[in-house]
Amino acid sequence: MTQWRCDECGVGRYRLIAAPYLVKLGKQMMVMPDAPAYVCDICGFRCFDDHFLASMQYLIRQAANDSRRRTRKRQPTQQPEAPALPPLRHKR
Repeated sequence: MTQWRCDECGVGRYRLIAAPYLVKLGKQMMVMPDAPAYVCDICGFRCFDDHFLASMQYLIRQAANDSRRRTRKRQPTQQPEAPALPPLRHKR
């Protein structure tokens, strides 16, 4: 148990636990099952460790930069040439 008082209720004290951390990235969901978190022993308010959150932001930023570097400009595809049509004959 830590000496820090709860930010939410002001009465309880935080204790360190391993809790799941979920973050939505676009259409994807990333889950870290055993993230370090502090939980109030009175009201149950949960907050995550600052060092853990900073390292997660760093990893997400690095992954985003890597994926941007990997995207390549699409090369225009060459369309197959249409077969030549015989010239039109006009009736007089």
